[in-house]
Amino acid sequence: QSIPFFIAFIGLEFAVSWVQKRKLAGRINDGISSLSLGILSRLPDVLFRSIDLISYIYVWNNYRLFELPWDSPWTWYLTLLGVDFVYYCFHRISHEVNILWAAHQVHHSSEDYNLFTALRQSVLQKYTSWIFNLPMALFIPPSVFAVHLQFNLLYQFWIHTEVVTKLGPLEWILNTPSHHRVHHGRNPYCIDKNYGGTLIIWDRIFGTFEAEDEKVVYGLTHPVNSFDPIMLQLRPLAHIWSTFWATPGFCNKLSVIFKGPGWGPGKPRLGLPEEIPVITGKEVPFNPSVPAFLNCYAVVHFAIIMDLYTGLLGSVTTLSQVTILLRIGFIILSLTSFGLLMENR
Repeated sequence: QSIPFFIAFIGLEFAVSWVQKRKLAGRINDGISSLSLGILSRLPDVLFRSIDLISYIYVWNNYRLFELPWDSPWTWYLTLLGVDFVYYCFHRISHEVNILWAAHQVHHSSEDYNLFTALRQSVLQKYTSWIFNLPMALFIPPSVFAVHLQFNLLYQFWIHTEVVTKLGPLEWILNTPSHHRVHHGRNPYCIDKNYGGTLIIWDRIFGTFEAEDEKVVYGLTHPVNSFDPIMLQLRPLAHIWSTFWATPGFCNKLSVIFKGPGWGPGKPRLGLPEEIPVITGKEVPFNPSVPAFLNCYAVVHFAIIMDLYTGLLGSVTTLSQVTILLRIGFIILSLTSFGLLMENR
C-alpha cells in the first residue's frame, strides 16, 4: 500500500530538485539499480511469512513476563522508543561486525543520494535483525510492535534526499535528511556516524553523532562499480570467504567474520581511521555511457516488471507454488538483465 506514496514522493523530489538546481535528483542506471534491489529484498516475503513477526509472536505467546495494555498511550510511547533504540543498536552492529556489514552495505552502495536510495535494501539483513526485537516481546503486544516496526521503516524513506536542508530545532531530536546524509557519506568524518532511525537522540547519547559539515560524497569507501543486483548482494560475502581462508590463525579467521570490515591482523577492532581513503572532491560516480534508446527500453521494461511484481503481491494467495516460483524467477532474471545492460554487458 505504500508503493504509490513512494512513487509520488519520488516524483515530487525530482520536481523540487529541478526547480532548485536545474537538474534531476538521480540517474536512470542508479535508480533502476536501487529499485531492483528493493524488489529483490521483498521477494522472499512472497514465499515465507515475516520472520520478524513469527519469532516475536512465538516469544510473546510462550515467554512474556507481563502484558502492557495495547490501548494505552504509554504503551505506544514506550514502543516508539523501544523499536527505535533496538534499530539503533542493530544498525550500529551492522556497521561494526563484518558478516552483518556484508548484508547492510547493499544499502550504502549507491553513489547517489535520493529517495531511490531508501529502497535499496538487502535480501539477507532481515534474517539477523529479528533477534534484536525479541526482548520487547516479553511485555509489548505484537500488534503494537508490528505497527511501530512499519512506522520506523516508513519514516526513514523521506530522509534520503538532498532537497531538504536543515530543520532547525528538530535536528536535536529527529533523524533528519542532514543527519542521514552524513551516515551515507564516505568522507572520513562520516564513517560510522548517525545510526538513528526516527530519533537522533541515541547517537547524541552514545557518542556516534556527527553534524553535516563539508560536502558529503556518497557510497562505499571502496565503490562496487556495478548495477547488477545479484552481484551487489553476494560479492561482499565472497570477499569475506576469500579473506577468511587467506588469513592465518583460527582466532584471526573468526575476527574476519566478527570484527569490523576495516580490521586486519594487528589492527584495532574497527580498523585504522587513517586507512580510510581521502576524499578529494573530484570523485566521479560509476556511470557507463549507454545509448539513449537503451535507457528508454530499460525504463519501460522495468515499469512492466514493477506491474508484474505488484500483481504478484496482490494475487499470491490465489496462485500455485509453481506459478509463483516462475514469476519470481522471471523477475530476478529481468532485474539482473537491467543491471548488466546499464553496464554495457
